[in-house]
Amino acid sequence: MTSEGQRTPTARVLALSAVLALTAVLVQTAWLVHGPPLHGADPRLLVTLAVLYALAERFTVTFPVRRGAHTLSLSEIPLVLALLMIHPGLLVPVSLVGALAGLIIFRRQRGTKLAFNTALHLTQATVAGVVFHLIIQDAEPYGPLGWLAAYAATFASDLVSIVLVTAVIALHDDSQEWRRLLTADVRELFQLPMVAVTTTLALVTALLVREHWYTALLLVVLAYAVHRAFHRYAQQTRTHQQVDDLYRFNRSLDGLTDADEVTRTVLSQVRDLIRAEEATLVVPASDDGPPLCLRLHGRDSFEAGPLAAGEHWWLPARSGTPVLLPASIAVPVRLGSATGVLIADGCMSDISAFSGEHLDLLQAMSSHAGVALSEVRLLQRLQHTASHDPLTDLPNRDHFLADLQHATDSGGVVGVLLLDLDRFKDVNDALGHDIGDDLLRRIGARLRERFGRYGTVSRLGADEFALIVRDADVVAVAEDVRRTVEMPVPVGDLDLSAQVSIGVSLAPDHGLDANRLLRRADLAMHAAKEQRCGVRTYVPDDDRDTARRLTLMTGLRTAVETGALTVVYQPKVDPRTGRVLGAEALTRWQHDGRPVPPDEFIPLAERCGLIRPLTAQVLDTALAACASWRASGRELSVAVNLSPDMLADPGLTAQVREALHRHGMPAHALTLEITENGIMADPANARRSLDALHSLGVKLSIDDFGTGHSSLGRLAHLPIHEVKIDKSFIRHIVTDRNRRAVTDAALQLASALDLTVVAEGVEEQAELDHLRDRDCHAIQGYLIAKPLPPDVFAAWLDSHETAVLSPV
Repeated sequence: MTSEGQRTPTARVLALSAVLALTAVLVQTAWLVHGPPLHGADPRLLVTLAVLYALAERFTVTFPVRRGAHTLSLSEIPLVLALLMIHPGLLVPVSLVGALAGLIIFRRQRGTKLAFNTALHLTQATVAGVVFHLIIQDAEPYGPLGWLAAYAATFASDLVSIVLVTAVIALHDDSQEWRRLLTADVRELFQLPMVAVTTTLALVTALLVREHWYTALLLVVLAYAVHRAFHRYAQQTRTHQQVDDLYRFNRSLDGLTDADEVTRTVLSQVRDLIRAEEATLVVPASDDGPPLCLRLHGRDSFEAGPLAAGEHWWLPARSGTPVLLPASIAVPVRLGSATGVLIADGCMSDISAFSGEHLDLLQAMSSHAGVALSEVRLLQRLQHTASHDPLTDLPNRDHFLADLQHATDSGGVVGVLLLDLDRFKDVNDALGHDIGDDLLRRIGARLRERFGRYGTVSRLGADEFALIVRDADVVAVAEDVRRTVEMPVPVGDLDLSAQVSIGVSLAPDHGLDANRLLRRADLAMHAAKEQRCGVRTYVPDDDRDTARRLTLMTGLRTAVETGALTVVYQPKVDPRTGRVLGAEALTRWQHDGRPVPPDEFIPLAERCGLIRPLTAQVLDTALAACASWRASGRELSVAVNLSPDMLADPGLTAQVREALHRHGMPAHALTLEITENGIMADPANARRSLDALHSLGVKLSIDDFGTGHSSLGRLAHLPIHEVKIDKSFIRHIVTDRNRRAVTDAALQLASALDLTVVAEGVEEQAELDHLRDRDCHAIQGYLIAKPLPPDVFAAWLDSHETAVLSPV
């Protein structure tokens, strides 16, 4: 025999039945051994009693009580007659034969149900016999004491039935049934008058038959009338009970906000009220997949999963047509715009088959269940919408922060990755917001699929995503994230490549508060964007002057919008002749009366999306100034710096063309300076922009040459006209052999590639002399002039246009 924890519900019921039968046999054996001697009985009387027991199973009245039922019959009549007329040792065999025949013939029971109900009859007869003879002792059975003993025996028999039915339900599928026994079943027992009526009828029958046997025929009519009266009473009771059950069913659903909890409650109530062995809810899938099957069976066993393949007799219910079978019912359930199916399977032992009443009740329950489930699903959709990004369906910022706080509270190392797509606005502007949204959806899906195993993947807004990383090398995961995001993304007929900057913060090293960790990851991300290093882990220096940067960003936006930025010009001259060749336009900004260095406010402009209008203002101002110089007879050019972000702007060429046209400037009079790191950060976009500008006729210059990651060999394939040697190589060029060697090599290679070379940062005469000796084409620096405001630059031109530097 397997252990109790391994027995099936059927095995437990059969074990209980065996114990009951064995107990009844032992009691009867003891009664025969130690009780009064067994005396003969008229065989006709025994047969008559057995037949009455069998007929009693034909005329039953059932009062449902949750998962069980009080099945009352006229069996009290043969029971009382047997108690009064035959030896106690014959009571059990007679009742067993008659009840077994009635269960098989009239109630068509088989298997476990038949075994239990047979054992139940044995036990009831045994208890009734013991109670009756304990009370009556040697008294006259037809006297008042005998009547009292009969009443006690029948009530004890009915109480045993209630307790044992409860036990079966508890063993089979509802362990909570014991807790409800005293509060419901016993109360129901003593509210039912049928036991007392049938016992009284049996006593009267016994008294009359004792005198005239044929009077029993009149009492048969009376017994049938009593049965019909109680049958009608039971019907009315069931009707009222159904109304009360529906009310309690609705009350049980009130206040439930979880779909699983509502489903469990619905299925549990269906089993209780329909009195089925199991209940199932079939929910249509949200996609084209198979329907979801939610099933409650056994001892509160709840299963959920895809619907298994096979014959589905309930399919008409899915189309709105209820199905009623002897052992199964299926009704449709409206779930918003979809239709599910509510199924009750397997009759409890007290009913032979489901009826129209059960179908009506299940349909009423399905209506209320559909409303409750639809409301919960709507609430959960609203809750989901409130905590998820509508575009990507990823958790939003609030959801992410809650998950992050939970992760840090749980202990261990927790990594926060904050991603920002570089120049994403260019995608929206060039290809449209539909393409941009599709790109974000695909990147979000890629991140969730690839990195969801580490923790929450969230979209914080715009082009920012965030990840929680646990149980992994956070920096290695960040590098993997960068490579994954930068892989080409198919969007429509295009393959788009996105560049990304990632900031990393770690708990507990960088804090345990979710907001602080996210802010520090954001600082690291912006530092990575400024340094163009892809991935950067937070360091305390990233957090320095954060308040100042926020203030400057606000002030810079105002300055750009109001045109408060100024442009100054630093001359470029020919080191051999001293002739002024042109000037470089440089942006200056005063905030609260104090100058802000360009290397501080230019990255801020890139970060907050101001670099495009700022560049447009500087370009327009510089071309206007150059046009005025050329109008006065000076063939000068002007150079304007381009942010790397501008190279990804598909409207850059048109913007430059319009500005040249607006000021009547030839394209060759404009030089656009780009850092080599800016080109190498996104070579594909950079090359497209450079080709377009070259076709326009604009001169292109590589600024700060020697400080980046390119080489003259690589730059030879780009459409550029000049290189500017960074001032870090010019300083101390005369005394530092290494710097001199680098500068000389650059001059020679540039000459071989037919590129113009400009040396910037010249501050000493010896540096000028060396560059002139090496045939440098142009120089600029404090030795010539500092960056000058427009009017001062014009005056400087007047006084220096024919000036010669130092003689050779």
